[in-house]
Amino acid sequence: MGEIGSLLDKVESNEIVLPEFQREFVWKKSQAKELIKSLYSGYPIGSLLIWVTESPPEIKNDAVDREQYGLFKVLLDGQQRLTVLYMLVKDDIPPYYTDSEIRHDPRNLYFNLDSGEFKYENKSTRGGRAEEFS
Repeated sequence: MGEIGSLLDKVESNEIVLPEFQREFVWKKSQAKELIKSLYSGYPIGSLLIWVTESPPEIKNDAVDREQYGLFKVLLDGQQRLTVLYMLVKDDIPPYYTDSEIRHDPRNLYFNLDSGEFKYENKSTRGGRAEEFS
């Protein structure tokens, strides 16, 4: 988790930014679940392409402190994966997005210890949990 945690901290501090020309977050919840299942199983999940530049393009939601960094780390590839990881680990929306821009929020994913499966929380699981702990 060290390398992923470090990447997510860089997103949180706007050290890694998203260019305005990058497509929106479009992954469905099923894709987010498959990413986490792959990580859990130890499978590779691909690489990120980050452009380090002194002259970045327009940054999405202007989520950057232009005076803080001389070199910008602009995420060119891997945004869908990094966004999912950020939301699941940090339980928040990355600074380069707003809540209204996230159409398929994966943050209600949980791991069932009994079945060993990742599942999304739903009405029945919320009800079951409330009954268990009441």
